[in-house]
Amino acid sequence: MIALRLPFLVVLFLLFSVGIAFGQSGGGVDGGGGGGLLVPARDRGGTKLTTLFKEGVAFLAERDCKRAEKKFIAVLKKVPRNSEANYLRGIALQCQQRHLSAVRYFKRSKRDDAQFYQAYEALGISYLTLARPDLAEGELAGLAEFIELCEIGNRICPETLLKSHRKLLLAYSRVEGGAPEVERDDSK
Repeated sequence: MIALRLPFLVVLFLLFSVGIAFGQSGGGVDGGGGGGLLVPARDRGGTKLTTLFKEGVAFLAERDCKRAEKKFIAVLKKVPRNSEANYLRGIALQCQQRHLSAVRYFKRSKRDDAQFYQAYEALGISYLTLARPDLAEGELAGLAEFIELCEIGNRICPETLLKSHRKLLLAYSRVEGGAPEVERDDSK
């Protein structure tokens, strides 16, 4: 009985939420977030979640990382599967040198939007900071796979993808003293 109602409730929720979403629509062509569940315009107290989100971004811009994190916590309490809010909470944690905690939110961001390339980059940076270059290499390989898919599809890669790949590759080479050996299977 519940299994039959769940798809109906999800579709119903999406129909009512489309008009009140913020950010980019569902992880568009260039990646960069926007995936996850849509954010309702107001919570029960009347505070706009988009206002909390924007305040968090402003605090991050001012390098007030603790206050920014609190704003993103408030947003994530209402919409825990929003890739942008998870990513920015991870950035706020990274800013506080809490890389182990930041890893969790970057992973969530990737889970909710597989083409959120900046999350791969930030996750790789945290792994490098935690002295786990093997895991950072995995994130680098993930970005390289996206680039390869662009080449196979004869498309221009999104600039956010190329920039994230370059930045993580540079950070990796600084830590490890050279570019990683990424295996490419050309037989496929």
